[in-house]
Amino acid sequence: MGRRELPVDNTVPALSTLATTLRELRAEAGLTYDELAVKTGLSPTALKRALSGRTLPSRESVTAISEACGGSGVAVELWRQARIAARGRLPRLRPPGAPELITTRGALSEALEFFYEKAGAPSLRRLQALAGGAHLLPVSSAARIINRQALPASRQQCVAFLTACGPGPHLVQRWADAYERITTQRMGANRAVGDVEAALAAYITETSRHSEHAPGWTARIPALRLFDLRSGPGRTVRLRGKEDLIELFTESTREYARRPLAEQAFTRRPRAA
Repeated sequence: MGRRELPVDNTVPALSTLATTLRELRAEAGLTYDELAVKTGLSPTALKRALSGRTLPSRESVTAISEACGGSGVAVELWRQARIAARGRLPRLRPPGAPELITTRGALSEALEFFYEKAGAPSLRRLQALAGGAHLLPVSSAARIINRQALPASRQQCVAFLTACGPGPHLVQRWADAYERITTQRMGANRAVGDVEAALAAYITETSRHSEHAPGWTARIPALRLFDLRSGPGRTVRLRGKEDLIELFTESTREYARRPLAEQAFTRRPRAA
């Protein structure tokens, strides 16, 4: 006859609840630790440790014990709650609001981290498997998303990550829409800045060649470098530079448009005979 089980450690309530449930499953199945070890492939020592309430067993161990005892998915859900309690990170994250109200990349990144922690922070390999494989969610990409170092590389990868975290198909699509809206806005803003800079560069080049058609303006042009708009000494300076250039471009164009048509034609050098 085996030794009596030690009492469940109640230091962490979520762990003790999991351990008590697993013990009840074993008792209802009428299995000894040795018999349960044969069914699960775990050693009797590992089983006793998993059912002690002192440490958090792996999700795979909890699943194996539950299935061997004919239990439902209750034990796995209790493991998720115990995992959240053991990590202690979820309470420090703000629950995200409606995805339609998310407007920044930072808020989207925080929401993705929240869903990961709420799922019990599965291992990267398990997260990859739940997402559909390495071609949808590489481990390296998953790590960057979890650590808020990067957003998913595409809508498809965003859907794969969220699917692995399990918030439900409808919510996954709403958050994927938010991802697409936020990342598209960012790309559109970058393209708009590039278009303005290209137009201003063309204008500066043309007015430098034909300064008689923009008197007074070319004196300001050399101090405004397009390169500084992207890598200047600070955000305020870059924004002020863009505002100055846009003002210059708009005002000069407006002044040029008010001139008689005959004066708007650029002077061309006669070709050599």
